Amino acid sequence: TRKKAAVWTTEEEGTLLDFLASHLSQASDGNFKKATWNAAAAHMAHNYPPGLDNGNKTAESCEQKFKVLKKSYYTVANLKLVASGFAYNGSMVQ
Repeated sequence: TRKKAAVWTTEEEGTLLDFLASHLSQASDGNFKKATWNAAAAHMAHNYPPGLDNGNKTAESCEQKFKVLKKSYYTVANLKLVASGFAYNGSMVQ
């Protein structure tokens, strides 16, 4: 059988980002090591145990979620730089 995909809430994303921010000293060349991703997965499992409708947040899923969030952040940041009259208040485009 296939593993259930990890479903992330906004709260869980924030928890992951807070954890990674507190471990920035462990990042080398701007990237976290496998040990940090393993610790992040353990942190997420402790705070948000997997349920019937939600898969386990593994080291790999934590790393993938971070990459997606980082890509979204840079997309919005770059758009703000080049789009005249564009405003983003964190929840909606104006």
